[in-house]
Amino acid sequence: MRTLPAPRMGRAAPKNTAVQRNTHTNTRRQAMQAHPIHRVPTVRMTRIALAICGLAGVIGNATGQQAVQPENVVTVTGTSIRGVAAVGSDVTTIRREDIAATGATTSTELLRSVPEMNNFSASGINNGQNQANFVDQPAIHGIGVGNGGGGLTLVLLDGHRLPGAGINQTAPDAGAIPTSILERVEVMADGGSAIYGSDAVDGVINFVPRKSFDGAETKLRFGSADGYRTKNFSHLMGRKWDGGHALAAIERSENTALDGFARPYAVADQRRWGGADARSTNCTPGTATVGGVNYPIVAGGPLVPGAASRCETNRGNDLYPAQDRDQAYFSVRQDVGESAELYASFLYSGRRLGSRVSGSGVTSGGLSLSVPAGSPFHLPLAGAEAGAPQSVTYNPAADFGAAFTNRITTSTRSLVAGANVQLPNDWSAKVEFNYGIEKDDVNNFGINQALAIAAAASGTFNPTGIGAQTSAGVLAQIGNFVTRYNARHTLKEAQVKLDGPLFQMGGGKARAALGAGTRREEMEGLTSAGPVGGDFTSAPYTSVGTRDDDFVFGELYFPVLGEANAVPGVRKLDLSVAARHDRYSDVGSTTNPKVGATWTVADGAKVRFSAGRSFHAPSLADAPSAIDTRAIRADCLPGQHLGCSGAGPSDYAVWLAGGNNLKPEKANTYSMGLDLGPELLGGFKLGVTYFRIDYKDVITFPTFGPLFNPIGAYDRYRTLRPAGATDAQWRSTVEPLLAGLRHDGLIYPDVGLPLAIYDLRRQNFADETIQGIDYNLEYRLRNSIGQWNFGIAGTRMLKFDQNVPGVAETIELLNTNYSVRDKVRLQAGLVRGDFSAALFANHVGSYRNTGVTPVQRVSSFNTVDGHFAWKFKDGGVLGNTTLAIDVTNLFDRNPPVFYTGGSILGFDAAAANPLGRVISASLTKRW
Repeated sequence: MRTLPAPRMGRAAPKNTAVQRNTHTNTRRQAMQAHPIHRVPTVRMTRIALAICGLAGVIGNATGQQAVQPENVVTVTGTSIRGVAAVGSDVTTIRREDIAATGATTSTELLRSVPEMNNFSASGINNGQNQANFVDQPAIHGIGVGNGGGGLTLVLLDGHRLPGAGINQTAPDAGAIPTSILERVEVMADGGSAIYGSDAVDGVINFVPRKSFDGAETKLRFGSADGYRTKNFSHLMGRKWDGGHALAAIERSENTALDGFARPYAVADQRRWGGADARSTNCTPGTATVGGVNYPIVAGGPLVPGAASRCETNRGNDLYPAQDRDQAYFSVRQDVGESAELYASFLYSGRRLGSRVSGSGVTSGGLSLSVPAGSPFHLPLAGAEAGAPQSVTYNPAADFGAAFTNRITTSTRSLVAGANVQLPNDWSAKVEFNYGIEKDDVNNFGINQALAIAAAASGTFNPTGIGAQTSAGVLAQIGNFVTRYNARHTLKEAQVKLDGPLFQMGGGKARAALGAGTRREEMEGLTSAGPVGGDFTSAPYTSVGTRDDDFVFGELYFPVLGEANAVPGVRKLDLSVAARHDRYSDVGSTTNPKVGATWTVADGAKVRFSAGRSFHAPSLADAPSAIDTRAIRADCLPGQHLGCSGAGPSDYAVWLAGGNNLKPEKANTYSMGLDLGPELLGGFKLGVTYFRIDYKDVITFPTFGPLFNPIGAYDRYRTLRPAGATDAQWRSTVEPLLAGLRHDGLIYPDVGLPLAIYDLRRQNFADETIQGIDYNLEYRLRNSIGQWNFGIAGTRMLKFDQNVPGVAETIELLNTNYSVRDKVRLQAGLVRGDFSAALFANHVGSYRNTGVTPVQRVSSFNTVDGHFAWKFKDGGVLGNTTLAIDVTNLFDRNPPVFYTGGSILGFDAAAANPLGRVISASLTKRW
């Protein structure tokens, strides 16, 4: 097990007090179609509970012992058995003091300090700019990013699942968990489906709340960077009494937006850094086209043939969105008699997010409009036929400002109630019920494209950017348009578990856990479009999908060797075997086993091994009826996108996005590790873990390869207009592909035929082989100055290969923007009396940007963070107060330049952060 020396990970023995609290982890499955025998989960759960409690009675009668007061023994993340560490698996612990040292205001920000995570030192790719994926999913080792809406890293709060969140996702929002309630965070970077079921392919993150806090605590925090502000307030109250405890907390966090004008690299024209000119051709003034000939529009000058106009439209985009969040948490535990404990908890989180979006995308409505010969805005073009209709590019920035602001609101509610019952012979029973609901409302503002086309054709709307202005009334109608996405996720789960000792072995008592449960998850959605303020609420939600899951699980722990029977070279040997069977109502049944071993060679020397099978049911958000399934109008870029050679400003392509018919994903997981402690290394501790994942039927969209990569693997995902094909021939191909799909932007049959159709819906696209090493070296030293802590922790990826069935070539994703090879965090800290200080150096290695031609080499991203804190134990008003100063990116390093064919960022949000130097100050008062 690893614990963090503030705030990065260090390894510690399983007896570390950082894990001496109850963190029993439960299970929940995902959901799609209702099944006739799964309609009454409460009745089904009651039968399961009676069966297991009957088994508990048999065990109790067999022992003939009386029930005793429940022990203060915990279940650690990665196992169902109380009182033992996860055998064979490495569990990282981020402690309370480490959380404070990160300066994080949300749980999502907290995970940015962990090198194993996909968003280490990065702002994250899903922070609101994308209406479909506005929740930044945690992903251990970056595995599963973009691989479907469910995610491959399971997120738990005190061992139970949260409802899904998002329009194109069903992964929970880790940011819904307030940081003020956290005692610690446990991260198991190992397959966990044998314990938890679906979603735990590459690991589990368990946020563990405080359970023994007595008193009150108030915290204020303010932070600032160039063009960016953040603040946080929390108040926590806890009360302990004989046989019980209660905790209540409220928290509010908010930040301003960071817009593209605040950072010089946020441009689409990347030529100054050796990239391409990806500026938009949808400009105002823009380009008029007649008969395939372009005429750049120039005010006051003759309009003659020339290159299409280009303009920088991306500066209005937010690099990081404005958001605020209100959160509340309540938990209570109470002993009932001498052998039972009742408990309950409630979580609420409400978030409001605003993200400004500009450019020529469909959200803001850049398009080409036809201006007929009779229009007062028909342009005189040298050499063009006088009566010919003209196609004119238009960008709404000219009439409506640099950007539209998309609005997103979310609310998360989670209610858990259960009981722990102590049984004879030190066995215990646990019954738990879990209910959660998430509501998401997305409002994307833009222009009414159909009205703009009609007004241009009738001569009441001027799209040219020169000459007479359009009347205010017409503009008000064109700019009065919003597309809405609504989703509602519901989670219902119940389970029963027994665990306790079996018999004595050389290393202690063999123990077992067994249990069963049921879970139902449902996703509902609604999509609508029309005037701002229109009544869309009367339309009923439609079911995207419902999934029921009945499951049984068991785990055995065998302390084979210990002090009583140790042999030379084997001081202790622990083995574990776990298995879980899930029966899903829509994707069938699956059984996933796992074995683990921990071999203590000598004091301070351990070897770990685990092997298992994991499973991921396709997300409900990936179903064919998914909310976000649509055909998207997109630019057709000559020289970059296949099938777009010779494209003019009015030509376009279509992307197919959203749900699909998908199979479950499966994986075989392996890990092997070595832990060396101070008994051997003096003040040092060393931990190294090798991991491997053989991942089958990977769910992902086929990147953007179909657009520009000519290899045969992408042929089935693109349909290009054949050279010489007539409109009638091409239409017979296009119509079936677009039949029944909602149109995002104006496409056929509203306007002319596209030049290309790219199927970017999620697919069971490939198999992957992933290997890497996690490592941690820690040194502690005490001298006359104080307690010194030094450490280095990181991940080095060794392999990330993708194999597409039917294609001989292996696609190497390692050391690309899909899988960065190296992520490292170094720390040096000092504690001297009531003063503490720490510096952290973060390194995200360089990598190849394969999304452009020629391939770009992206530089490494290296930053330094600092944490300084003073505790005032006495002194009146300042008594029991901590003042902290936190600095992230101390030297204000810009993220490395990253360019794509149509980048709206200028940097890679998956590997870097645009906020720059953020200085924050906080006061924490214990009452």
